[in-house]
Amino acid sequence: MNDKITHFQFVPARWRHLLLATLVLSCGGDALGATAAYWRHEEGPSGSIVPDGFDTVLDSSGNGNHMQTFSSANAPFTAATYVSAVSPLALRSGLPNTLALDFGENPVEGVDDGGGRNDDNYTDNTFAPITTQLFTAMTVEFAFNLHSLTGFQNLVGRDGKPLGDEVGEPDSPVAPLQLKVRGDDFPNAIPNQLFVEWIDGDGDIHFLSSGESMTTDTWRHVAFTLTATSAELWMAGETGDYVLKDAISGEDFAGSLGPGEVIIFDPTPFTVGRGMFNNGVTDWADAIIDEVRISDQALLPSEFLFETVAATENANFDGLDGVDGRDFMILQRGVGIDDGTATMALGDANGDGNVNATDVQIWQTQYGTTPALPNLGAVPEPAAGTLLALALAGLVGRGWAGRR
Repeated sequence: MNDKITHFQFVPARWRHLLLATLVLSCGGDALGATAAYWRHEEGPSGSIVPDGFDTVLDSSGNGNHMQTFSSANAPFTAATYVSAVSPLALRSGLPNTLALDFGENPVEGVDDGGGRNDDNYTDNTFAPITTQLFTAMTVEFAFNLHSLTGFQNLVGRDGKPLGDEVGEPDSPVAPLQLKVRGDDFPNAIPNQLFVEWIDGDGDIHFLSSGESMTTDTWRHVAFTLTATSAELWMAGETGDYVLKDAISGEDFAGSLGPGEVIIFDPTPFTVGRGMFNNGVTDWADAIIDEVRISDQALLPSEFLFETVAATENANFDGLDGVDGRDFMILQRGVGIDDGTATMALGDANGDGNVNATDVQIWQTQYGTTPALPNLGAVPEPAAGTLLALALAGLVGRGWAGRR
């Protein structure tokens, strides 16, 4: 699987990149329009696996960037399975989303199957437009749902080891682009973060991270945008809008080819379901992955794939007869949960999985909006509730929200 031979295998690296860049520029840098590739995983039927052969996982963009699996008819059996479990969010385009691909564990473990995980898809046509496209801006989007949190799991990426071929160039095992769930707690001692790593047009390595741990059995929606000077990682859960998780601004990501490539130019396959490290295939995902789209523009949140649904704001945490002092006590105990795992019963009023000053404001606004139970005794009057909310907001500001 590691030896994917291309037509340029015997061309020296320094001439190979120049030759392909010339081909791209001669065809026009924006020939593909906004969408470079869009793998919807709608081929099916549900319960079937990706068949053997070329062009079996279709690119719906019309650009011909179809994918394939390494082997579905013989060992090591790398085919993902079509499933009807899909994101609960509707597509902004209005297209139906009925199937996804499950890159789960292979029940037969062996030398060549990644220890039970080996499902993947990749583009394997040297002259496919996306293989030789010069990206001067980019957006990578997809939805995923993890089955497990074991090891590194690459979800979407690009093969290759572009650094180390030239004299004086730093030798790095990093691939051109990887969007993965890390199997450690880097950075900032937060385990299992979503992590984006890429090599820019100048050959410099950068990363963004989610700042929160990923969880199993939950749909996440990712959008990574990149321009010559900025990079952003956006995520949405099953409810709520896309949230900016991490960003870099004011940098120089552009290279020297044409108008400036923001991802190092390397004519290698794009992948779904696994990654590459030191030019070796690795980091298979144990997840359902769907609706993978790559654009050659940095899209705005209003243009992202999924139509997010704002969560209903509700500070009636105990579910009783109104927003009152008992809900305040729940909120007070929950303040500081900031890893995306909080529920309404813990004080999450806006459905973002955290309990912070935003939830305090919602409780304050909704206090007394429904009839309260009689003889509550300790329940504060509205004015007292406001004071409590302000006091709690002050505690949040002094660092409670950072509690682990």
